[in-house]
Amino acid sequence: GARQLSLDSVVPVVLLPALGYIAAQGVWISVVVFTTLPIFLTYVHYIIMRTSSQSKFFYVWTLMSVALIVTVFEVPVVVTLDIAPEEHKIFLLFTVVMVFCGVKTRLTAEQSHVKGDVKSDECDLECTVCHKSVLPRTFHCCICHTCVVKRDHHCAWLDCCIGESNYRWYMATLLLAVCQLAFCSNLILTTACHPFTLFANIMLPDDCSDVYFDILYATIFVTALYSLEATVLLLALLVHECWLISLGVTGHEWRALTVKVCCGLRSSRPYSKGFLRNWFHFFLGPRSKQMSALTI
Repeated sequence: GARQLSLDSVVPVVLLPALGYIAAQGVWISVVVFTTLPIFLTYVHYIIMRTSSQSKFFYVWTLMSVALIVTVFEVPVVVTLDIAPEEHKIFLLFTVVMVFCGVKTRLTAEQSHVKGDVKSDECDLECTVCHKSVLPRTFHCCICHTCVVKRDHHCAWLDCCIGESNYRWYMATLLLAVCQLAFCSNLILTTACHPFTLFANIMLPDDCSDVYFDILYATIFVTALYSLEATVLLLALLVHECWLISLGVTGHEWRALTVKVCCGLRSSRPYSKGFLRNWFHFFLGPRSKQMSALTI
């Protein structure tokens, strides 16, 4: 039979375009919308994570964000503004590769799931929730209802757990999302507004006072503001994840630290191999014993 759409899946489809249209009505309305939006999303995220709800709200929000940004860029921006063919191709390349990495993050997520007792000669631990036999650095996700090898966190935006099998794909998705959104916002702002040259061929927007006199330009402008705000938030998350890799801890282990002295530098990190080796294992390191010991 047909699947019934849940309310939390429908809300982003209606709310995101509505907020964009409202924000395009004036400068102060834009300020209010883009100030309250992160607060609203943070609160909803807190509620969903606290209740361990299998909500599709943030996943649909992600899909809608990508769809709307690409649509606005491909239709009014490329047609109305003076976008060079090379710039258009770079935007499309960032978008396609970003989506590919996001899909791979979701598809490889289950490879970190513990589907049975782990067979190992080492002293096994037992999960206090599902009572499976697991090795160290394996943690239970109450949303996925399973233990995850080297669990970092449950990503509501991609609707999957981030663990050992998909962590690199997740980091690639973050990096490409930052590049795509930053490139998109700068390209729109420097063509819709009056730009100035920072140095060489790098331009930044200067005067954007005229954009609200036309609803089309206003819509393009608020899309750039939304992309810019998302860039800042994702960049902060990317820097945080890079710091965790440098420390040799997962997000789950970081949150479990009772004392975070000097940003974790002087905290207990039994699995850290040093800055360079931590990054080496992130890029080229062998799969851990937990992954090789999983049984189906």
